Amino acid sequence: MLKRTRLRSRLLIFVAGLILPVALFLGCSNNAPVSQSPAPVEQASSDSPADEDVALATEIGKSIIASCPMAEPGDANAHAACADKLASLELLRDHMSQEIRWGGQKEPELYALRENNTTSFAPLVWRRTYLSTFMFSGEPTVEQKDNLTVLRLPIQFRSDLDPGAFPYPFWHSENKWKAYHQSTELLLIMEDGMIEGAMRSAIKDTERKVVEREWDGKWQWTVANGQQEPKVTLYQNLFSAANPHVNSLDESYRAFEVAMRDHSCEVCHSPSNANEMNPLLILNYPNQALTLRHETVRQIQENLMPPPNGIPDEAERQRLVTLAEAFAKAGDEALAYEGEPVDATAATPSSANHS
Repeated sequence: MLKRTRLRSRLLIFVAGLILPVALFLGCSNNAPVSQSPAPVEQASSDSPADEDVALATEIGKSIIASCPMAEPGDANAHAACADKLASLELLRDHMSQEIRWGGQKEPELYALRENNTTSFAPLVWRRTYLSTFMFSGEPTVEQKDNLTVLRLPIQFRSDLDPGAFPYPFWHSENKWKAYHQSTELLLIMEDGMIEGAMRSAIKDTERKVVEREWDGKWQWTVANGQQEPKVTLYQNLFSAANPHVNSLDESYRAFEVAMRDHSCEVCHSPSNANEMNPLLILNYPNQALTLRHETVRQIQENLMPPPNGIPDEAERQRLVTLAEAFAKAGDEALAYEGEPVDATAATPSSANHS
């Protein structure tokens, strides 16, 4: 009897040893199929932000070169075609900061805009009026300098254009006029994918001929047919013919400019830069005054302009604030119509908020 019991026990243990692994296998197979492949691992992009900036700068450089190829230095049609293309070049427009600093590089390795003497411009004004005075050839080159991306473009100055085709008489300064002729490269300074400014390279070709021009002391003049010069500074030259805001912008600027004369505002804010501002802000040309359209409102409201004590007469100060606000509003509308970015936070405050 004891032997039979032991035999039965061994048989049960043997059967259990067969069934238990099968049950465990079937139980696990219901939760995790054996054939399932591991989830794919997403690969990180091999392009670094610096690589992306270089690629973007190269593309921008090629588009500028294609827009303004080499021509005769006095070819007015080539200049006009270049200005039109640069004004409408979306790749360039969409990667420009709200204000662009422009000037001459002091030293070959000095790339920080704040360490060079510059003037501040609305991007459209700089593209159409200043950048178009150059012709381009060759290929762009790009390099990284600290946190900056520097785009280099080989340039040739349009030295023989009509005087009214220049943003102002560059020849008022012999050194500046010579620098425009002899600088060999245009440097576009980019940070985080945006163009913050541009400079004429400090590297010069002194063999390049400088066209002789004599300045008569006039920043503005009128020719025989009544055309105001420099004609490129007028809003009719800056904006498209279909822009419905040009007339109101011109009227608002003229009214504001006349009022500013009484307070000698243009003594400081002219290309002569009597107070050595850096960056310089220009008010005595219609298109270039757009850069300062919101800042003038603020400074007159806070009685900081003109220095040192503002405008003592409160009624007169309020009159200038009203004129400045109208100019700023019209400027925003005209620029927005052209697709230019307009900073909503810089909108002119209501006259009800004046102190």
